Amino acid sequence: MHFPHYHKKKEWRRLFAGIVLGAVIGYAVFIYIHGELQEKYTEEHIEMTAKMSELEAKYEGLLNNQEQGTDQKPLTVTDLAVSYTNAKKLEVDLLTQHQLTTLVKDQLSTIPGKDITVIADQVDLMISTVENKNYVVDDFTYELKVTRLIVSEVITLNLEIKLVR
Repeated sequence: MHFPHYHKKKEWRRLFAGIVLGAVIGYAVFIYIHGELQEKYTEEHIEMTAKMSELEAKYEGLLNNQEQGTDQKPLTVTDLAVSYTNAKKLEVDLLTQHQLTTLVKDQLSTIPGKDITVIADQVDLMISTVENKNYVVDDFTYELKVTRLIVSEVITLNLEIKLVR
C-alpha cells in the first residue's frame, strides 16, 4: 500500500500551512483574552478583599466604641474617603491608587467610630501620619501630601502623589 506524498502538492502544503497558522493565531487570541479576563478578576478580587478588611476594621472600631458606651450620642466618624489630585498627570493606574488608598486607610484605621470633635482636634496628627510615611507599591516608593482635609461624618482626604526615586 502506498501513501501519496502530500508534501509535494502545493494545495496540500497551503492547507497544512493554513491549519498551523490558524492554530497559532487562535492560540494567541485565546491567551490575550484569558489574560485580560484574569487581570479583571484579579483587580476585582483585590478590591473586594480590601473592602472586606475595611468593613471589618470599621466594625471593630464601632464595637469598641459601643463597649465604651456613653449616654449621649455625639456625631461619630463613619468612613474615610481618599482621592488623588494628580493621579492622571502622573499616570498612576487604578490598582496602584487602590493599594495606596488601602495603605492610607490602614494608617488611619483607628479613626472610624470616634467622636468628630476628638478627630477635629487631631487634624495635625492625621496629616503628619499620612505625610511622614513612604508608601511602597510594586517596587515604587510614593510620598503623599495632604492638599485638603475635610472633617465630617465622612473624613475626606485629597492627596497629592509624589514618586520617590
